[in-house]
Amino acid sequence: MKHSELLNQFREELVRLSQEVEMSAAMGHYDINRICEDVFCSVFKALYGFENLRNINESDKKNYPGIDLADDEASVAIQVTSDKTLKKVKDSLKTITKHGLHKKYRRIILYILTRKQRSYSDTSIRKICEKKLTFDVSSDILDFTDLATKAASAEPQTLKQVVDLLRTYVRGCDIGLADEDFDPPKEPPETLSANLLSLYFPNTLWIAELLPEVLDGKKVRYQRKAVGKYVRSVEKSVPSDYEVSANKLITFHCLQDGENPFSFLVDEGTAEPFDPADYYSIDENHERIFKSLLRFCLQHKLYQHRVIWKPRERLFIFLPDEDEDNVRRIDWTGKKKATRTVFERKFNRKQSDKVLSMRHLGFAVSFLTIEGEWQVSITPEWFFSYGDDYRPSFYGDKLISGRKRMEKNRSVFDQFRFICAWLKEIDSADLFDEGAASSPQLTFGRILDLHGGRRLNETLWQPLVVPDEDKEMGLDLA
Repeated sequence: MKHSELLNQFREELVRLSQEVEMSAAMGHYDINRICEDVFCSVFKALYGFENLRNINESDKKNYPGIDLADDEASVAIQVTSDKTLKKVKDSLKTITKHGLHKKYRRIILYILTRKQRSYSDTSIRKICEKKLTFDVSSDILDFTDLATKAASAEPQTLKQVVDLLRTYVRGCDIGLADEDFDPPKEPPETLSANLLSLYFPNTLWIAELLPEVLDGKKVRYQRKAVGKYVRSVEKSVPSDYEVSANKLITFHCLQDGENPFSFLVDEGTAEPFDPADYYSIDENHERIFKSLLRFCLQHKLYQHRVIWKPRERLFIFLPDEDEDNVRRIDWTGKKKATRTVFERKFNRKQSDKVLSMRHLGFAVSFLTIEGEWQVSITPEWFFSYGDDYRPSFYGDKLISGRKRMEKNRSVFDQFRFICAWLKEIDSADLFDEGAASSPQLTFGRILDLHGGRRLNETLWQPLVVPDEDKEMGLDLA
C-alpha cells in the first residue's frame, strides 16, 4: 500500500474518532474518554517514540491529578481530555504544579480528543506556570491535526499498525447500542487468521531500456535469462531484485543513480520513475510482471539470511548457518519463547557418519491485493534434500507425506506464525545492516485476522500422537 493511502486512512480514522467523542460529550457520556486513554497511549508510543508510555490510572491503580499517561524515562506526562477550553488548560496546569508533578515530568502535553481552539492566551498560561514548568502552547497542546502531521514522517509499517489500532477501536465503539447488546451471542465469536501477511515495498518503481548489446539486438523470449547470461559473460554481478520485460529492466533501485548496480545494463537517459500502482494496474500482464518482481525482491532479501529459492519446487527453504552444520535452530517468541528446528541432517542409525537426507522447513509464497492492500500468502512446506547442493531427495515425496500425516492444523499454523515472526525479525536486523539499508527492501506487517466467525469446538482438534516418527513414515534406517 502507498504511504499516501495510509496517511489518508489515518486522518479519516482520527476524524471519525474525534466526531464520536464530540457526540458522546454532547449526550453527557464521558466513558469514551477513559477508553481513549488506552488508544492514544498506543498512538503516542508509536508515533512519538515514548516506548515506556503507560496509562497510570490503570498501571498504578490510582488516579493521578491532572495526568493520564506517563513515560517516566522520557519524563513526559499526557492528559487526554475532550474539553478544549482555556479554562481546562489552566485548571490542568494548576493541578499539576499544585501536586508537584512538574518536578517528576519535564514535559506536559494536553491532548484534545476533539479539536483544539485556534489560539490560547500564552500570557495567562505563563502566569500559572511561572518558573515551575516550561509549557509551550504551540507544541504542548495537541489534537488530531498534530498527530496527522507527525504521522507524515512515520515509517509505513508503524503507520499501518496505528491505522489498524484505530480501525479496531472505531468499528467496535459505535455510538448507541448494537444488536449484540440486546441479544448477546451465547458463545464468544471466533477469530480466524488467514495465511496472509501484509507486505510493503518502496514507493517508486524504476524502468529503463536495456542497452542494445545486452540482448545482442535479437528477439529473446526469456529476456531475464538472457540478461543473466550477458552479466556472466562480462564477468560482473547484479542483485536478483529485478525483472525484464519488453527490452526494459524493472526494479526498485534508482536507475538514475550512476552507481546503481544495473548501470552497465541500461540506458540511463531512458530511466523513469513510476508509482508502482500505475504500473501493476495497467492490465493482468503488468500485474503478473510486478508480482514476479516482488518474488525476486523477496529472493534477494532472504538469500542474505541463508534461505534460498528452489525454482523447480517453487519453495523457499532454510539452509544451515554454515554448510557443515548438522542443525539450524531459531529462537522466536509467539505466546511464549520457543525454539524451532528449520534444518536437520538425518544420519543412518547404524552408520552414524552416513547421511540419509536433510530436512528443511520451507514455504511457498504468492502475492495478492485485498481492498488495495498487498498481502503475501505463506504456505509452510517440508523439503528433503541430499548432497552438497541440496538437490531433492529421491525419497522426498514419501518423507513429506509421512511428515504431513503427523501434522494437524495447529502445528501448520504454528509454522506459519513462526515464519511470519522470523520475517519481521529480519526486517529489524536489516535496518542495522549497512548493505541491506543501502538497497530497496520489502518489509512485512501484520497477519490478517478475520473477526466474528462462529465458535469452533476445540476438542475436535486433537494432536495426532505418533510413538516413532521414522517407523510411521515406513523408512528403513538400517
